[in-house]
Amino acid sequence: MFTSILTLSVLFLVSIAKSFAAPCPSLDEVKEELGRTLSRGSTIKDSTVGVRRWSLYNAPNPTFVVSVAEESDVATTVQYCNKKNISFFAQSRGNGWADTFDLSDCSLMINIGGLNRIDIATDKKSASIEGGALVSDMITAAYGAGTRFAVPSVTCLGYLGTMLGGGLTRDMGLYGLGVDQILRVNVVSASGELVTVDKDSNPDLWFAITGAAPNFGIVTSALIKAYPTPKAQDIAWQGRFYFSPSKLEEVVATMAALDLSPKMQIDLFIPQRPKMSSWIIAEAFCMGNQTEAEKAFAPIFRIGTELMAVEESPPTRWGYFQTYFLCQKGRREPAYGVSLPRKALTQSSTASAILTESQEFNVRNPEVRGTIIWIQYYNVEKAVRDEEASPGVSSYPFAQLPVHVAVIVDYNGTEVDVRATDLAATAFGSRVRGMLREMDPQSLNTRYVNTTSLPAVPPDGRRPIESQG
Repeated sequence: MFTSILTLSVLFLVSIAKSFAAPCPSLDEVKEELGRTLSRGSTIKDSTVGVRRWSLYNAPNPTFVVSVAEESDVATTVQYCNKKNISFFAQSRGNGWADTFDLSDCSLMINIGGLNRIDIATDKKSASIEGGALVSDMITAAYGAGTRFAVPSVTCLGYLGTMLGGGLTRDMGLYGLGVDQILRVNVVSASGELVTVDKDSNPDLWFAITGAAPNFGIVTSALIKAYPTPKAQDIAWQGRFYFSPSKLEEVVATMAALDLSPKMQIDLFIPQRPKMSSWIIAEAFCMGNQTEAEKAFAPIFRIGTELMAVEESPPTRWGYFQTYFLCQKGRREPAYGVSLPRKALTQSSTASAILTESQEFNVRNPEVRGTIIWIQYYNVEKAVRDEEASPGVSSYPFAQLPVHVAVIVDYNGTEVDVRATDLAATAFGSRVRGMLREMDPQSLNTRYVNTTSLPAVPPDGRRPIESQG
C-alpha cells in the first residue's frame, strides 16, 4: 500500500502542492464548493471519527474527510483538491500499515469505505466489486451465491486493496495470487480522470497497478474472477495447535519439512505479553475434510500439543483465529516484515533467538500490550506458473517466495509515552527483522507490502531507504 508500505486495505495518493498555495478553505467552504457536486449520500466532515484505522502508528490526521457515495465522487474530489492545492489520499477500510504519509497543513481523506457493492455474474465465474468491500463481505456474498473468491485469512481487510498488493490467500495453491484474480479495474488518476484499465488497453499502467496500485491512482472498483462451488462442497478443515514455547524449534523445523499441497496452508503465531507466559500457536488449513487434513498435517499432529481445536467449516468461519488476533482497531501496531524462501525455516534455532528477544523486550517494556511474530507459509506453485505463463504482467515481485513474516508490536498510544515506546518498538522490530533476514542473505529487501511498515522515526533519526516488496 504506499511508497514503501502499500497497505491495501488503504489506497494512497498524495498530490504535490504548489510552492505558493492558497489559504486552506474552511469546512463550510468545502461543503459549499465540493458538497454541491457530490452524489446524494456523500458527507464532508473535519473529523476521522467513524473511519478509524487499524493501527494509529503515525496515522494521518487530515483536515477534512470526504466519504463518497459513488465512484464518480472520487474523481470529483480529486479534481477539487488539485484546484484548491489540498493534499489528499484515499482510504478504503483502514486495516493496513502505512506511515509514509506526507500531508500538508491542508489535507483531505477520501473515504471509499462506503463503496462496497458486490455484483456476481449469472454464470458465477466473475464479479464486479467496489473498492470498499471487506473480505467478510466477499465471503458472505460468494457463499450465498454458490461460488467462491480467492480470499486472505484475515476477514476485516478491504478486499481489493489487499489483492492489489499481491494478495496472499488461503487458497492460493488452487487459484494463485490475489493480484491474478483481477481482470479489470476502474481507477482515478492524479488529475482526477476516472479510467478503465486492463492488461490489453493500457499494459504499462496495468503492470503498475497490479502490485503497486496506490502509487498510481485510486482504484474504485474491479472485475475479478470467481469459482462456482456448490455449498455442500464449500467446506474446509481448520486446526489450531497450542504448543509449549520449548517446542518452538521443533514446530518450525516441522513446518519447513511440510510439502504443502495446493489445498494446504499454515500460519504460526509467536505471541508474547508482559508478565504472562504464552503458547506457540499453529493454525493449519486444508481445503478438504478431516481425514485428508489429518493425513496432510500428520507431522504437526505428532509433535504433541498442550491443546488442540479442529473443525470442518464453511467459508464464513475460515480465518476466525487470524481475525481475532489482527482485527482490533484503535491501537498503535507498527509491523516489520520480511519474505523468505522455504529453506529459511530450516534454521529453526533463529526462531528460539527471536522468542528470547521478544520475551526480553516485553520485560523491558511493560507498558506494551505485547508482541506477535506471525509466520505464514503458502503453496506458491500456481502463483509461479501464472508468472511464468505471463511474465511481466504484474509488478508483484515475489511470487516464488512462500514464507512471509510480520513482526508486530501492540501498544496503546493514549496511555504511554508514545515517542519513547515508538522508538523502542522500532528498535525491536528492526532487530528481529534483521535476524529473520539473516536466515536468507538474499532476502535483504524482500517483503510482502501488505504486512509491513517502515519506522517513521528510526532510533538513529534517519529514515532507511529500502526497496518495496
